Amino acid sequence: MLKKLLSLSNILACVTFILSLVALILYAVNVNSTGYFQGVRADGLVLLLIFVMVFDLLIIARSFLNFEGILDKVLDLLVMVLKVLVPLFIMIAILKLVQSRVEGFGYIFFSNVDVAKEVATPANIASAGVSITAIVFSAIAVIAALVGAFISPKKD
Repeated sequence: MLKKLLSLSNILACVTFILSLVALILYAVNVNSTGYFQGVRADGLVLLLIFVMVFDLLIIARSFLNFEGILDKVLDLLVMVLKVLVPLFIMIAILKLVQSRVEGFGYIFFSNVDVAKEVATPANIASAGVSITAIVFSAIAVIAALVGAFISPKKD
């Protein structure tokens, strides 16, 4: 049983789950804390990351479910579809987050000197930093999910 849990497929699914959870927490902190992005939401991002985490749990659960015949083949097909959907959903979440933040990044980091004095406050820079950190964690989750998509789960 421990061998199934420690398969490379399950480890990568766990890594993707944890990184997606961290990105979701960072996004929630970013939206709810003071700064430039307070209250600026990315539509659908939370739902996408929740789907990613549920899909990762289903991928891990497949290692522990052994059936015979057609049901086994259907579950294998479902896991392969989920392994494709996980990185796709994370990439869409990243795009939604970047889309909702890119204008603010421009104001905060690339304004002229006069505007920068008003916009580049410590709270706004911290808010942008949390957004960038959420994007980086999501990007690392995509890499883990893409690698995991090419590894089939063990069913021994």
